[in-house]
Amino acid sequence: MLRQLYELYCDMLRVGFLVLRQGLDAGDLEWLDSELELLHNVPSLVAETNAARHEYFWMQERTRYIEWASSPGREWQRSRMLTYYEPLWREMEPLILAICRGNETGSAGNPKKGEAPII
Repeated sequence: MLRQLYELYCDMLRVGFLVLRQGLDAGDLEWLDSELELLHNVPSLVAETNAARHEYFWMQERTRYIEWASSPGREWQRSRMLTYYEPLWREMEPLILAICRGNETGSAGNPKKGEAPII
């Protein structure tokens, strides 16, 4: 299970570089900053066994990015999110939730306590 999650994180970095390039081509520094905020911890999550770190990425960093990309005036960014990240997040969700179920804080593993939506 962890190996599959690690591979998905690597896929996320791969597509993240594509999206970063699109933000750079658009000359949109805010977009670049948001992409970097989303991706900056991903390399350290590959081979990470601490469930709390995966939970933080899923519940905080990813959710913050979704909120940013979904706000008015960011239709292009939202389109890129749905095209590139959303399919990966759908694959990641059951893996993240399974890992976080063993975490003491456990909020990502308990959908009744405010689980963050995929999109």
